[in-house]
Amino acid sequence: MRKRAALVSAGIAVLALAGINAPAQAAAPGTSVGASAEAAAGWLYIGTYSSRSACVDAGQQYVREGFSQYSCEVVPGKFSYYLYVR
Repeated sequence: MRKRAALVSAGIAVLALAGINAPAQAAAPGTSVGASAEAAAGWLYIGTYSSRSACVDAGQQYVREGFSQYSCEVVPGKFSYYLYVR
């Protein structure tokens, strides 16, 4: 019985991690929009995040709270990301 419970727990953990690694609204590879284009398209700047995963987590939270989309853009020359929502 304990082995079965351990296997079920491991299976749930694997499925949860697979869901976290796939962002809800992933952009096509090679598509990037600069900061000025983001603002012109009606995007709202939220803040800067030190990792892509932190930016995606925050963006998904904004979507859950009512915004329709989020975008994490690399800060040129730095290891951080800008978060935009609309």
